Amino acid sequence: MLGIAIGPRVARVGRLDPDGRPTLTVTDLAGADAVADPASALAALGAGATDEEAALALPATADRRAEARLRRAAEDVGLRISRIVPEPVAAALHYGAIAEGVHRTVLVADQTAAAVDLTVLAITPDLTVRVVTTRTAHLADDHGLAALARELAEAAPDAVLLSGDLYATPARRTDIESLPEAQGLTVRCRAPELAVVHGLLLLEDFGLLRVATGPAPASTGFPPPLEDPEPGAWPTPAEDPEPHGIPQLSAPKDREDPPPADSEPTTSKGRGELRDQPPPPRSDPPTATTPKGRGELRDQPPPPRSDPPPPTTPEPNPAPPPAPQSSPEPRTHPSPEAPRQRSVPVTQLQAIRRDDHLLVLWAWPDTALTARVRWRREDASAGGDGPRDGDIRCQRRVYEHDGGLDLRLGRGAVTLTVEALVPDPAVDTEGAASLRIAAEPPIVEYEPTLRRRLNGTRYATVTFATRTGCDLPAVRVVHGLGRYRPSSTAEGTVLHEVPAQRLSAGAPLVVKFPFPGTRGPSWLVCFPADAPDTDIDLRPTALHRLRVT
Repeated sequence: MLGIAIGPRVARVGRLDPDGRPTLTVTDLAGADAVADPASALAALGAGATDEEAALALPATADRRAEARLRRAAEDVGLRISRIVPEPVAAALHYGAIAEGVHRTVLVADQTAAAVDLTVLAITPDLTVRVVTTRTAHLADDHGLAALARELAEAAPDAVLLSGDLYATPARRTDIESLPEAQGLTVRCRAPELAVVHGLLLLEDFGLLRVATGPAPASTGFPPPLEDPEPGAWPTPAEDPEPHGIPQLSAPKDREDPPPADSEPTTSKGRGELRDQPPPPRSDPPTATTPKGRGELRDQPPPPRSDPPPPTTPEPNPAPPPAPQSSPEPRTHPSPEAPRQRSVPVTQLQAIRRDDHLLVLWAWPDTALTARVRWRREDASAGGDGPRDGDIRCQRRVYEHDGGLDLRLGRGAVTLTVEALVPDPAVDTEGAASLRIAAEPPIVEYEPTLRRRLNGTRYATVTFATRTGCDLPAVRVVHGLGRYRPSSTAEGTVLHEVPAQRLSAGAPLVVKFPFPGTRGPSWLVCFPADAPDTDIDLRPTALHRLRVT
């Protein structure tokens, strides 16, 4: 599978080597705009000559038309397109920021030749990634750092993900970490030059991954954070026409019709006033000493039309005067503080292996709705995708819906820690439950076949393959006769012995040897030469394929 990232002037192609590591090829497109003309860019890359499957990436600023042009150009050169995603989404996959059951916001800084694209991604537990905003800043005169500081202050992300060759220099990462807005944030910079293409190669493991544009709708199904107790009574920054969010009396937000042209400013209705209250007569407006406020009684009669009260004698009012309209209630009633989340260790922590997946189970405390799960893979080469270390938040409702937390971490040794987050201030025991899962031996599959030459002689071939690189011990190929397949080397004849050697991922080993003439059912089964000391799991691709005649 290929991972192809088409930029404005440069194209990057990635693929996995036999050991499962991503390799990168960068091609300069000689000043051509590959986003506008992807056909010539793919032709320059020579992609599609072998009818390969490919995942493609475009800059986050590209529109739907650019995506359609890229898809048509890729199909014209013979590529089989699996997915087309924005480059920041691929970078987030590279760093393991996208996983089921997590809810986080990240800022992806993708460096190009002379500019940096700053993209805010909102990740929800249902494997939905939303491209909230994307801005481009020039790198000259520290404009990129200034733009990054503004994005950190506005978006308040949980982490910063760096992508591009420029961030491979340690000084660039130090400049970002030294920003005051980046204090306390996690800045991820693991192989930034491979971030996009490696994330594209990981796409095949995210079949349910959804990519959307814009902020998440209000009805997401997740509990909103604690905010203003009257969210509908305060305008958003985009709607507020006045500085500091304070509305003028003559321009209320909730009025459906503008006030009459000849009305006085003192007759304007406040945001919280009842709409069915009749306005005062136009011929006799109320004085400034009797303003209509939020707390005025509905049945209070207006002043008499024939004899208005003198300005110097205020009308008696049994209720205290209401607060002026310029002091909105949300400012006088601040929202309560969110309770501090305390970490407590969970109980009954266990993990069940399912090939290269782990099903993690634990018992939740009564008041916990979120758990923090961290892991460290001691051998990252033993299969599994994502980084060696991981740190995610698991929502309780997602856990109960799925029957546990599923993690694809390979067959190597893994250390897990799980802590529940509870808002109980009386809890004074903080910590996490820890569990170490031992490594499982790598799987080596084999499949025997039987062929006949033109001269009538027969020969057998056995193909060995593994998804992860491992050391193949000496293997004996046993030939057994009868209705039952052999279960050990003592129940058949050893036809061939494969010497111990290194078996690379994606590079099958094929051995060929003569096969004797027989009658009736016949089996070919492989056994390690030193069964008690073997470090692999040797298994056939299918049991029925072991019967060769």
